[in-house]
Amino acid sequence: MRKKIIYLVMAMMCLANVSKAENIGVDDFNITDGDTLQVALRLTNTHTDLTAFSMTMQLPAGLKLLEAIPTGRFKGQVTIGNPDTRAYNICGLDLDFGTITGTEGDLLMLKFTADRTFQTSKITISDIDFITTGREHVKAENTTFTVTSGNKPLGMLGDVDGSGEVNITDVLVIVDYVLDRVHTTFIFNNADVNKDGEVNLSDAIFIVNSFILHRN
Repeated sequence: MRKKIIYLVMAMMCLANVSKAENIGVDDFNITDGDTLQVALRLTNTHTDLTAFSMTMQLPAGLKLLEAIPTGRFKGQVTIGNPDTRAYNICGLDLDFGTITGTEGDLLMLKFTADRTFQTSKITISDIDFITTGREHVKAENTTFTVTSGNKPLGMLGDVDGSGEVNITDVLVIVDYVLDRVHTTFIFNNADVNKDGEVNLSDAIFIVNSFILHRN
């Protein structure tokens, strides 16, 4: 009977460890030649004292990671290393030892670009490691997502959210972007309607004047 109790306790501990694993995820998306697209990297976590992280993302030829932008959940600095090998090391560190806020939601916005050599691929994020304020390591399982190439149009100029039309929602998405309230679907090239290489309130005003107020 004692052995059965020990085995039961051990089994419960294993289940508890599985349920407490930190998880990240990225939704599948489509990108075409020459486009730049931001997608969200989500984090669901049970530890509330995570202060740093690192992970590796292996990308195929023709697909590049330009930037990893922290959301409101993480106030630290994010760097990308070794892009020349296509194995991107994404590291986040808060020098003030602040913690990742909340237990779920978007952690980073990943900005990708593709050229004509890119073909549909399954992407794996591996070696995911979080560090707590007590300097303990918290691992997460590998995660995968699929990026398709050129099978669907990303939409027209001004269609910031990829809905297939230009309307006031696209203006609001740009305003949120300027205020660092980023959306899962944010098509940078469609948002940069004046083609100055930046997305700001000038683009929102341009959309209102050119696509909404003067719509036939």
